[in-house]
Amino acid sequence: MLSEAERRKLSEIESYLGAEDPAFVQRFDDRARPQLKSGRRGRVALLVVTVATTVACVGLAVGSVGSVLVALIGIGVGAGLWVMHRLDL
Repeated sequence: MLSEAERRKLSEIESYLGAEDPAFVQRFDDRARPQLKSGRRGRVALLVVTVATTVACVGLAVGSVGSVLVALIGIGVGAGLWVMHRLDL
């Protein structure tokens, strides 16, 4: 936890930056908001990876090379969705 003096100093720095370069501060505000709204994409990415991993495990258990390949592609798609979610693209 920050002490009261540290909080006050951070608040002063924030005020100073806001007064000196509002565009700089706005870029950080704009980046923070979409990540809060895009939580659904992160859950979809997690679901895709989970399902694909399950399919890969079942495919390995029954010896189905085709299903393992499809599952690996699904894992790649899920990873791509996750990266897009994290970069907010």
